[in-house]
Amino acid sequence: MDDYQAVRDLLPTPPLSPEVERAGRERLAAAFAQERVRRGRRAGRWSALALGLAGAAAATAIVVANVAPGGVTTPHGAVAQTDGKRFLLVAAASVAAMPDEGAWWGSTEVRGRLFHEPGGRYVLRESESVETWIPADPEGLTWYRETPQGIKPATPQDEAAWAADGSPTSWTYDKPSENGAIGVVQAAPGERRTWSSEDWDFRILTAGKPLTRMSEVPDTPEGLKAFFAADDRTTIDSAARLLFFAPVTSARRAAAYRLLASLPEVSAAGQVTDALGRAGQAIEYESGEFAPPNYRGATRTRLVIDPASGRPLSLEVRSAADGLLLTYTAIQDSRWADSNPLKENE
Repeated sequence: MDDYQAVRDLLPTPPLSPEVERAGRERLAAAFAQERVRRGRRAGRWSALALGLAGAAAATAIVVANVAPGGVTTPHGAVAQTDGKRFLLVAAASVAAMPDEGAWWGSTEVRGRLFHEPGGRYVLRESESVETWIPADPEGLTWYRETPQGIKPATPQDEAAWAADGSPTSWTYDKPSENGAIGVVQAAPGERRTWSSEDWDFRILTAGKPLTRMSEVPDTPEGLKAFFAADDRTTIDSAARLLFFAPVTSARRAAAYRLLASLPEVSAAGQVTDALGRAGQAIEYESGEFAPPNYRGATRTRLVIDPASGRPLSLEVRSAADGLLLTYTAIQDSRWADSNPLKENE
């Protein structure tokens, strides 16, 4: 099956126009009228049925036009079938159509870490917003802006336990927590920082190879796999970095989606809600690459994707034992641009 067939299968059909809706009602009414004449004595019963169906004809026509077997709700209120990892082919076709020209690759991320308070009674979430601008010119400086968002209870249940604990604004750790915290940890956010670096961000390393030129990266799934020249798990991690963090072209992102769809170690997780509450389709695989440094258990990495736009939403690390969220990087925005606002506001 090609990418375009996957798009036709998974994305909803546009809503019917008023003219088509009206014509559908008229045809349905005419059909019932003919049935009443043909069946004679049963006309009364058919007439009653016609009244019930004619009033819902347009809504029924729209739902039928937009429904495929399965149970994933689309933005139009219909359902579409996920059918495993085929949504990755939809994402590949979507992202391939995105513009990819500009002097800078900019992204805004929300990074979060979840860990227990020292007594283990509730879970805390520490988060920060990080804006990154990577130049297309490999000799240029990469710019960063880091905005801490502080620490607070992770869920309403955790907030209730935190309130019962006296609503503390700091916690003292005698030994490293799951996120590596030790000593006194303050709830209040720190100061915002803006800086630049000659070194490209470490996240765009792929299988141990830094991307010094975008032209080095192949734009086919077979080419990417050969370029990474690694075991399957490392190949998956490298494809994930390419999708979420690297300043590559749309064709190369599409190739990364197709590569992920072809790897048996990647499994579909269906429709999920990411760490920022956004709906998307997800894949998962076993990996410790993005796990917290002090976490000793096995982890699974979840990639949450918006197939319709082709945009990656979140990279999440979860406990393999119980699925609990440990860390996440949520992409709020990513795009090519001609200018770098951090450099301009220096």
